Amino acid sequence: MKRTMFKNIINEKLSEYCKAKHNDKSVIISSLVTVSGMHRKAVIRALNRERNRSRWKAPPRLGRPKVYSKETESALEWIWQQYDYPSAERLHNEIAEAIRIFQRDDMWRYTPHATNQLLSMSLGAMKLRTTRFAKQHYLLRGKSTTQSGPLLKSVPIFFGSWSKKGSGYGQIDTVVHSGSKLMGTMAYTVNYVDVATYWQEPVAQLDKTNTSTLVSIQTIAKRLPWKLRGLHPDSGSEFINQASIDWCKRHRIELTRSRPSKKNDNCFIEQRNLVVVRKFVGYERYDCIEAVDALNELYWYVRLYVNFFQPTFKLQNKEKRVRSVDGRQTAKPYRRVYDIPKTPYRRVLERYDVDQLVKDSLTAQYESLNPKVLRDTIQTLTKRLERIQRDQGYHF
Repeated sequence: MKRTMFKNIINEKLSEYCKAKHNDKSVIISSLVTVSGMHRKAVIRALNRERNRSRWKAPPRLGRPKVYSKETESALEWIWQQYDYPSAERLHNEIAEAIRIFQRDDMWRYTPHATNQLLSMSLGAMKLRTTRFAKQHYLLRGKSTTQSGPLLKSVPIFFGSWSKKGSGYGQIDTVVHSGSKLMGTMAYTVNYVDVATYWQEPVAQLDKTNTSTLVSIQTIAKRLPWKLRGLHPDSGSEFINQASIDWCKRHRIELTRSRPSKKNDNCFIEQRNLVVVRKFVGYERYDCIEAVDALNELYWYVRLYVNFFQPTFKLQNKEKRVRSVDGRQTAKPYRRVYDIPKTPYRRVLERYDVDQLVKDSLTAQYESLNPKVLRDTIQTLTKRLERIQRDQGYHF
């Protein structure tokens, strides 16, 4: 059979083939094989080739119709960006409050239909969309500069549950900004997290001396909205020294420490070092006083952004998993149970041991803030920080 005749036969059957069901398509293919004498796969390829060339439109897609419009997804992505790319589990309960703030400040540019759809979006639908939005970021691993001090035995060790400790008791740690070379004078961040509320206070300093670290701790104590009652560092000499011990005794601050080489004893601050300090500052080297000043200016806005607008999970308890049918223990013997994601500000409002005047003051401050304005300011200050360090040069 000539190619022209074979093509005409294919075109005659093309419309019927495109509309037919699976079993009927098989019958059409068999008849074309009999008439043309061609191989079955050659007939299938010819039908598909002509279907792609023709203007025939496929029937509408089967399955559930799309519920959320493109504008709704665009609105979700915009909020997700202003809240600095959180997971859907952290963002879901903040959507209504975010829309209220953006409408209050005349930044909401989406229709009522998209707004209502976004407010009614389920967690599962939000997870699908934020997963699609997300892009993976690869970061360098950091270096440890912790060295044990000579006064370790004078500071008691604490490890275990923090559930009975109230607000004012927190963990503290230093984060080095050394880049790829751990030498010379470098900037450090003294990072504090209140375990009960996840309230965070980062402060930058140029070196890691006892004096500089104590000044940073005093700054944290002044910034904290409530009284500082307890500090829990690692075994580093910048915290476990005579000056820090005497200062804590004078101000009636309980000073405890973690076990050496046991990072899980300081699990709260270790996690916040990554998701706050490394996320906003990164792993670049900063080693001049001008960069430290720029870091502290950046941290002033980071603390507002994180404490008022970044919801976090909090572990409630662990449930032992049931053994499998054959009696073997499962790969993960415990199941972690978390509470509803809340911002540190919301957790403060729920605390009975925080004075009402402090809560009223934080509420008034919250009503004056906007996450988009804070995020834009943070991005501007981050670029300024990098430019300052480049202009000053690096000192190894």
